[in-house]
Amino acid sequence: MKILNQDDVMEIYLLLDKLNEIFHDPDRSGDINIIQKFGDTYYPVIHKLYYETVWNSLTIEQRKEILGEDYDHKTHGQYD
Repeated sequence: MKILNQDDVMEIYLLLDKLNEIFHDPDRSGDINIIQKFGDTYYPVIHKLYYETVWNSLTIEQRKEILGEDYDHKTHGQYD
């Protein structure tokens, strides 16, 4: 299991801060242009955090809970 470092935590925080900024204001969250720009700008960060940073920080038990008992570390990733 990978332990989150300070850079990981900062990257997660900055993404959550941007999400909060957009979705805290109903006018902004309903603006398709703002949402599209957010997706275009932040999807690479979301992808990295989802598939690498956070996934590698989950325990095997958490991965099994997410994927079900079919979890196999060879097909679904190994710890760093």
